[in-house]
Amino acid sequence: MASTEDLINVTFEKSPKLLSVNEILKPSTILSWLLGVGVARPANSPKILTFFVRFINFVVCSVIIAYGAIDFFIFGSVFKSDTFKIMYYSNKAVCYVSSYWYVIQGVVQYSKWPILMMEFETIDKKMNQFGWKNDNRTIKKFQILTIIATIILGPLSLISHALYYYFTRPEDIFASDLLLYHTIAQSLAMNFTFDLIVLTIYNRFQTINNAAMQITEQLTAGIIIQEIRRFREIHHAICNIVRHVNSIHGGHLLLSSLNSFTMVVATLFRIYMGVVEGKHSFMMINNVIWMTYVAQFALTCFICTFTVRESAKTGIIIHEIILR
Repeated sequence: MASTEDLINVTFEKSPKLLSVNEILKPSTILSWLLGVGVARPANSPKILTFFVRFINFVVCSVIIAYGAIDFFIFGSVFKSDTFKIMYYSNKAVCYVSSYWYVIQGVVQYSKWPILMMEFETIDKKMNQFGWKNDNRTIKKFQILTIIATIILGPLSLISHALYYYFTRPEDIFASDLLLYHTIAQSLAMNFTFDLIVLTIYNRFQTINNAAMQITEQLTAGIIIQEIRRFREIHHAICNIVRHVNSIHGGHLLLSSLNSFTMVVATLFRIYMGVVEGKHSFMMINNVIWMTYVAQFALTCFICTFTVRESAKTGIIIHEIILR
C-alpha cells in the first residue's frame, strides 16, 4: 500500500503548473522584441542586448526614411494629382514617426513591462487562491494566429514580392517597396501585442463574472459578502492594470490609429488613380495593404469594446446579487 507521502507526491505531479502571463505571451513577446517595437521583452533579457536590438531597428527605420526621401526626388514629378501627392507624403510622414516611436518606446519605458507582468502574476495568484481558474486557451490560440499573420504579411510577403518581380519585371523592384514589409511587420507586432494584453484583461474580467454568477441564494449572507469583497478586490486590481496599460500604450494607440487612417486613405486613392490611368501594377499588393490596416484597427476596437463591456458587467452582476 502506498504511503500518504507518496500519494501527496503523485497529486502534486499530476496537478498542472500555473503558467504566468509572461510565460503565456512569451512567443509574441520575443517576436516584438526582435522587431524592436513596444516595451515587450523576454524575461531576464540583458539590457545591453535589448538596446542593441533597438539600435539595429532604429538603423533600419532610418534606411527606410532615406529611401523615402530618394523616392520623393525621383518619383515626385510622376504624381499628376496634388491631392494624391499630399496624401501620399502625409501617410509617409505618419508612418515614419510611428516606426520611430515604436522603437524608441522600448528604451523610454524600459522598466514598465516587468512591472505589468508582475501585476498580472499577483492577480492570478489571488484568483487561484480564491478557486477562480483562468482559461487561457483563447489567448494562446489568438497568439498563434497573430504570429502567423505577422510572419506571412512581413518576411514571407517580402520574399514573395522580391521573387515574383525578379522573375517577371526586375525593373519594378525598389528597395522602398521591400522595406515597407518591415514597417508592416512592426505595426502588426506592436498592435497584436497590445491586443493580447487587452484580451488577457478581458479573460480575467470574464473569470470574475463567471464566478459571480455561480452565487445563489442558498449561501449565507456572510459568505456572499465575503465573495463580493473578493470580486471588488480583484476587479479594482485589474482596473489598475488597465490604467497601467493606458499609460504605456496611449501614444501608440494615437499614432497607430492615425497611421491606419492615412495608410488606408492613401492606398485606396492610389488604387483609384491606377484604375483611372489604366496602370494595374502593384494592385494586389495595395489591396492587401489597406485591408491589413483596416483589419488591424477593427480588431483592436472590437477587443477593447468587449473588454469594457465585460468590466461593466461585473457591477451589474453584483447589484443583482445584492437585490436578491
